[in-house]
Amino acid sequence: MRVFVTGASGYAGYHAAIRLAAVGHTVTGLVRNPGQPRLKILREHEVRLLKGDVAEPESYRVELERSDVVIHTMFDKKRPFDTDRALFAALESLPARTPARRFTYTTGSSIFGKLPIEVMDETTEPNPDHPLAFRRGLEREALAIANVSTVVVRPGFMFGYDGYNSVSTDWFEVAESGDPVFRGDQNRGWSWIHVGDLAEAYRLIAEADHATVGGEIFHLADQRRPRSLDVMRACVAAVSPKTEIRFEGPIKGDNISTWFNQNEFLTAQKARDRLGWVARHDGVIESADRLYRSWKAANAL
Repeated sequence: MRVFVTGASGYAGYHAAIRLAAVGHTVTGLVRNPGQPRLKILREHEVRLLKGDVAEPESYRVELERSDVVIHTMFDKKRPFDTDRALFAALESLPARTPARRFTYTTGSSIFGKLPIEVMDETTEPNPDHPLAFRRGLEREALAIANVSTVVVRPGFMFGYDGYNSVSTDWFEVAESGDPVFRGDQNRGWSWIHVGDLAEAYRLIAEADHATVGGEIFHLADQRRPRSLDVMRACVAAVSPKTEIRFEGPIKGDNISTWFNQNEFLTAQKARDRLGWVARHDGVIESADRLYRSWKAANAL
């Protein structure tokens, strides 16, 4: 199949492109800056790179039209509505085909905010006062696009491999600085997913038939639900076992302290039942030492 991945220079898209190319699909990744050094690895994995911007469909329309699968992994923090709706409109303008083109739209567990629910499944609705709850509306718009078979995926916190944009690597950095600070509720936690397991989920969804995945939402996370403080401790210990963590309250404008002041645990039972998906990697705490080594190696390139 021909697969088109937006955000191929990011974390999820980068590893999804590598995984899909590895099993024989023809993969094109949309990137704003093809000259980034790390993208050399995508080219080595036979991923074609196309310079463009999701907000400007003319920069990628030809590739979009000839693709069997479109995987949208990037999130435009400055103009999320304009950017995503530009892609939605471009998809809807394409001629109908049989079977329908598969569109995988990525949001995440961060859409929920504070809720009086211990573990959230795909029927859980976000707290409307949460700053990222608007992404639920965009999910609905994506699912309503005519002429495509849309699937929404909501990963937990990502970790693994190069650690690009992972919170775990933020903690490696603060540990190396010698003054790690935890802000937020020490008893709260999040679900996590290794980016390799996420990439495999993208593959399974791309190859599934419409009856299995069309119009569905899938949560993707391993079954561990650690406290965020324990994850930070493992990451700090991987860098410097004797370094102590300081504790302070949340501060305005600090995303990490906002995230870790609430629980956002997911169940991925639906993905296991429908897709046969399994989180095969060790959890973020168990693998902290090798995650640190991998991140250091990636940054040495």
